[in-house]
Amino acid sequence: MVEFVVFDTEFTAWPGSRERQWSEPWEHRELIQMAAVKVSVVEQRLQITETFNELVTPVINPQLSNYIIQLTGITQTMIQELAVDFSSVLRQFHQFCHYGELPGFSWGNDVNVLRENCALNSVNWPEFNAGLRDIKPLLRNSGIQFGEINSGGLAKSLGLEVAGQEHNALHDVRSIVAALQHWVFEDQLDIESFATS
Repeated sequence: MVEFVVFDTEFTAWPGSRERQWSEPWEHRELIQMAAVKVSVVEQRLQITETFNELVTPVINPQLSNYIIQLTGITQTMIQELAVDFSSVLRQFHQFCHYGELPGFSWGNDVNVLRENCALNSVNWPEFNAGLRDIKPLLRNSGIQFGEINSGGLAKSLGLEVAGQEHNALHDVRSIVAALQHWVFEDQLDIESFATS
């Protein structure tokens, strides 16, 4: 049986952050949410077998901007009451990935965000022996076209319904899995060889 993890992050942002690439000295991509799903492939059907979802306390900019609150639906109260420190979240995620022995895939540069947060929080990077990879180049190499679209809008762009709010990490990982399943059904993706490549 093939098994892998799909993960996504949400992090602090302000109006224009993306365009500036977080270049202001006070701007950092501090994690505020991390979500992941464990996926098993059984007879070309993707089954979510386990879910990981944690809010994370930002340290350098602990006050969320109205921009990121509106984008993600994550409020200051949620962070204050439910969030845990980055070190704990990374440790839990590493365990979720069978201590790095399950491959992990994200829609974009989420691995870089995690590494940045390790530096910001003076946390050692754990070993992910099976790798954490950006899924987009792998899909393009398989001949799949999807344009410039974010992970949360991916399922919708294919006419698929996924419950939840776009730019919420848990919604967005489910959106990625729904898209992968669509491409498998359309015979555009051999998910077993893809996930083990």
